[in-house]
Amino acid sequence: MPRLNIKITLTTPKETIENIYNAIFQPDQNTIIYKEKDDTKTKFNLKSLKLRRENKELIMEYLFKQEQSTIGIVEIKSLQKRVELNLKTKKILQSKDKVEIIYQIEEEQYKYKLEVI
Repeated sequence: MPRLNIKITLTTPKETIENIYNAIFQPDQNTIIYKEKDDTKTKFNLKSLKLRRENKELIMEYLFKQEQSTIGIVEIKSLQKRVELNLKTKKILQSKDKVEIIYQIEEEQYKYKLEVI
């Protein structure tokens, strides 16, 4: 499995967070996997545009579909509780080395960008 360096930028209503990670690309599944600094394992499928994050406290799954609404799932492990969020994908820009997704949860807008560097 090829290794690559990626830059992740998350823009929230309050801040912009940028981090560089050493990631694994799984070409057979068209998936990039990386571990965040807080031991959160993140998996992003480049074909289905599904984002999954998991750590000790929670599991989060978002499915992005251009100009459509989907249900985002956040599972809080300690409470054994599952919360569903209304997720509206506003724009998806995808090229060979970059994916940029602008989405909205409730009334707040976010941007997730993954770039191969």
